[in-house]
Amino acid sequence: MAKIMAGSGAAVTMPKSDSSAGAIRRLVVRLAWPAIVENMLQSVFGVVLLLLIARLGPAAVAGFGAANGLTMVAMSAFFSLSMGATVLVAHATGARTPGAAILAAKQSLVLGVIVGLAMTAAGVIFAPQLVTAMGAGPDVVREGAAFLRTFSLGGVFIVLTFIAGGVLRGTGDARTPMLVTLATLALGLLLAYPLTFGGLGLPALGVAGAGLAGTITRGLGCVVLLFLMGRPSGPIPLTGRAGWRPSREPLRQLVAIGLPSMVEALFRSGGMLLFTVIVFQLGTAVAAAQQIVQQAAFLSMMPGFGFAMSATALVGQSLGARDPVRADRATWFATRACMTWMGAMGVVFFLGGEWIMTLFSDDPAIIAQGAAALRIVALAQPGQALGIVLAGSLRGAGDTRYPMVTTGLAMWLVRLPVAWLLGIVLGFGLVGIYLGWVFDSIVLGLLTLWRYRSGGWKTNRLVSPGLDADHRDGEDTRALGGRNRVGAAK
Repeated sequence: MAKIMAGSGAAVTMPKSDSSAGAIRRLVVRLAWPAIVENMLQSVFGVVLLLLIARLGPAAVAGFGAANGLTMVAMSAFFSLSMGATVLVAHATGARTPGAAILAAKQSLVLGVIVGLAMTAAGVIFAPQLVTAMGAGPDVVREGAAFLRTFSLGGVFIVLTFIAGGVLRGTGDARTPMLVTLATLALGLLLAYPLTFGGLGLPALGVAGAGLAGTITRGLGCVVLLFLMGRPSGPIPLTGRAGWRPSREPLRQLVAIGLPSMVEALFRSGGMLLFTVIVFQLGTAVAAAQQIVQQAAFLSMMPGFGFAMSATALVGQSLGARDPVRADRATWFATRACMTWMGAMGVVFFLGGEWIMTLFSDDPAIIAQGAAALRIVALAQPGQALGIVLAGSLRGAGDTRYPMVTTGLAMWLVRLPVAWLLGIVLGFGLVGIYLGWVFDSIVLGLLTLWRYRSGGWKTNRLVSPGLDADHRDGEDTRALGGRNRVGAAK
């Protein structure tokens, strides 16, 4: 491993380009398993929170589901905002230009503060209107708005945590974000119970307490993650004034990569939001069943996103090092691993749907609806796995527009129309609605496979002098010449 040394003694580790099969497997696993664990922790947290809220009744479950759908829209968009930082940092890491990585990280964090404040304002002020727009009844609106308001208070923390985690994954460190997430979510669950039902001297706040617990712990986790990433001896030193002032070239690159990913996330999560609206046409019991099915589906998909994250980082690093063979091998190993996992989960969903549903509800109608839907979700797993990882590889190459377009087409021209037609018009209920999910996954998987195999992504180069801190002028260059100056490779 080569190290690029900073004047302060900090080191940014730059991996050597190794295209051997064994090295690729180790790199994919090293990056994927912390991301998988982190995503699984997020899913488990959602499941446990749902179990907790289920004790408050069906209206609370449906309200949480409606608010959670809205927060997923925002969080997906903000995670995608961090994609620009991940890709640029990964390319800079592979090209051994750490000044570019530091600059991209700082500019991303500044942008994140602005976006996070906007999220907080929108969620706190318009919570009832947002939940009402989903077609929920008054009791569901009351519960959902309460959760959404307290959750939205942590908007800045959520965005900055995503960006810091994305920067670290771009450098090849997926373990630190995972450990911080583990501590954050564990503390969140410890606080959720007394804040929801009362105890330890805390008031019983109901679903609002569950949201507040997440906000408090995410704030603490955000501070810790930023400190670990940006301290002078950390992987991306954030000390000094250099790089904090908005700069056109890095912001242009961040927007060029991150904006299509954000629009893609909005297409996907906005579609999921409308998907939930369609489900609400079938009543509160079916909506509750759908929320449980969705949490189970996320339990399968989150590891898939972990493999996609590893593909994004390794493709970026490999292309930065001008080694497309390494990028291709990393992609296909990650794809095979993802399809193995999600295929196995599909078998579990198909054979154990009723058992899964009984963990969350004893209502026979909810169990029957959810178990039938899980058998349909099982059919979507292979296509989803293929699309998830290959899209991650395209993003790592900087090709974020194509996944944006195909996601929009598959969601809005396939999944939602088919769901409405089969579920509502033809009366197949929740099963018909989830058949739209299956057709979506097939179309998206095939379109992404075609784009990847065309090979145009292999020639993408994102590192340029305009993104390297050594090429900035004025005050920034002078500041970087001090303790934060990154020198030549040893």
